Amino acid sequence: MKRSKTKNSKVSRVTVPIVSAMFATSAFAANAGGVPEWSVGLGLGGGWSPEYRGADRYSAEGLPWVQAKKGRVSINPVTGVSYDLVANDRWTFAPTISYARGRENTGAIAAFDNVHGSLMAGVVANWTGNNWQVNGDIAAPVSGDVEGVRVRGYLRYRGQITQRLLFGAGPGMSWGNERWNQSLFGVSAEDSARSGLKAYTADKDYMQASMNGRLTYLITRQLSVSTVARYSRLIGNAADSPIVEDVGDANQWHGSMAINYQF
Repeated sequence: MKRSKTKNSKVSRVTVPIVSAMFATSAFAANAGGVPEWSVGLGLGGGWSPEYRGADRYSAEGLPWVQAKKGRVSINPVTGVSYDLVANDRWTFAPTISYARGRENTGAIAAFDNVHGSLMAGVVANWTGNNWQVNGDIAAPVSGDVEGVRVRGYLRYRGQITQRLLFGAGPGMSWGNERWNQSLFGVSAEDSARSGLKAYTADKDYMQASMNGRLTYLITRQLSVSTVARYSRLIGNAADSPIVEDVGDANQWHGSMAINYQF
């Protein structure tokens, strides 16, 4: 594999928590006023996240983002491009093309081959019941260096502290098969020789558990400010990788803040 230095992974790790906050605000507006035929959301914010999965060093990034929806078609940085095959008051089910970040190597693993991010083809499903929401997706790469299959699921409880202050909180879980785990946490003989870390084969499933929290303040019906915090922990084979155990940390923290406008 040819070594190269890319920046694309930073976009994903910051955008996901920011846009997750926007989704919560948009959902409240839709429930309150009806879903428009055409809607666009714009946001500007920043986040603080590990430099790569399993890193013990963090970096801050700021960037704009956009999401749009018309009828059954949605475009956003989290689920990518999707088309709702099922869409009612409680359920949505859609095939999707999205993006999964790879691994941009810095610090103790700067000599490793970078793992380029991948386009992902899959399906996403959502269920909403009163204050509860369940989201899940399954996807596989169709390009790039990441391989295997990934499954994610989230449970959220959403509510209001005041008329303008909203919250959401709940656990999440990510699973990947052996190929997914090896793509991100394996240490090849070449990487071992260049870095001094021991070679490692991630020959079991990838697992990561998380707890997520979000606060959103509605300045107007269109304008809001959101802050998101997430703690996650790598489990099992991924946590045992030298990338994590020797020079990183299985405990991962994420934070972001954004100002959002929906029209």
